[in-house]
Amino acid sequence: MEDIEAQHIIEAALFMSSRPLSLSELGKLIGVAAPGFVSQRVRAVQDAYNGKGGAVEIAEEDGKFYMRVRQQYVPFVKSFASAAEISPHALKTLAYVAKNEGVTKHALFLKLGGGIYDDVNELVERGFVTTKRAGRTKSVSTTAKFKAYFGQQ
Repeated sequence: MEDIEAQHIIEAALFMSSRPLSLSELGKLIGVAAPGFVSQRVRAVQDAYNGKGGAVEIAEEDGKFYMRVRQQYVPFVKSFASAAEISPHALKTLAYVAKNEGVTKHALFLKLGGGIYDDVNELVERGFVTTKRAGRTKSVSTTAKFKAYFGQQ
């Protein structure tokens, strides 16, 4: 596969994905297992977006990549963000997590009910929250993607 073709596939994957993608996931798409090569292709896509100076950029968080609107343009377009991407109950859970950063799943369960387990899974899948072991439960925190998406950076 040509380098430019690999870059186009990576760009398309980042555009279509609702969550950050790892180098190994992107490598599988282009049929390359070498993380160095995949990283070079991702960096080339990033450079192309940076060179355009447009409203969209390729961001990296914890070694995973995603496409987002540049921070200076978020205030102008955030009303177009589709709340339908997140189910209404998960959106309620996300709001509670954002207000109570590091809240445990147990505390969420006590406050919002049993549906929070599906909500947290949905929010983790979409890259808006992460979970971390906290004793016998897990704590839930928002991610940089959440902050960028909702204009809090």
